[in-house]
Amino acid sequence: MVAEPWLLRMGNQVSSNLKNSLLLHPTSTSNSSSRKKKSSSSSSCSNIGILSLEVANVMSKLVHLHNSVSDEEISKLKHELIKSEGVKKLVSCDDSYLSELAYSERVDDLNRVAEVVSRLGKRCTEPALLGFEHVYGDIISGRINVKDLGFLVKDMDSMIRKMERYVGATANLYGELEVLNELELATNKFHLNHNLDSRRAFDQKLKWQRQDVKHLKDISLWNQTYDKVTPARQSGKVCSSIGCIF
Repeated sequence: MVAEPWLLRMGNQVSSNLKNSLLLHPTSTSNSSSRKKKSSSSSSCSNIGILSLEVANVMSKLVHLHNSVSDEEISKLKHELIKSEGVKKLVSCDDSYLSELAYSERVDDLNRVAEVVSRLGKRCTEPALLGFEHVYGDIISGRINVKDLGFLVKDMDSMIRKMERYVGATANLYGELEVLNELELATNKFHLNHNLDSRRAFDQKLKWQRQDVKHLKDISLWNQTYDKVTPARQSGKVCSSIGCIF
């Protein structure tokens, strides 16, 4: 993960903190950083494992949030929902106020996602991900103008598709893990009460189920590292999308 050439064009518009976090380019060469990297090297290959369901949930929320600020959804919001008689009677007739409410709702959703991302980032080894909460704070506080980050949205669609695949595979994994758990719990009881052929058939089914689970662990979030899938960059890009649209 290295800094892209277009990073150089950002100049003073983006803080060095943001560069580190969104582009995952470690810049510190001090001895203290080296020692910190060495001390965390033992966890650099740590897989998400049981926390994959939580990460999948965060990714799912990011996908939903991204879709909610698509051109189609924003057009529907501005030309249908805000203009509806029910909204005007129950909430306000001020279109600007209603747009601000919609913006605030999405920012609140993003804040909740960012809290989880920041916590997951502390399990990473990349300095950029470790400091995500500080970068996000710079964006929310206005020290970084989110509209200057429009370039970050350009590859969001491919990232959304990847997150959707991870979420789907992880959901399938947890379903198959439940089946495997039920089979394993029934093993002793089944072997005591059935004939040899039935036990062999049961053992074969258990073997296939374990193979299915192993495959799903490989293609889902389960066997991925924190550094690879902690959705800090995705959060930054969704934040950019929200800021550029409203």
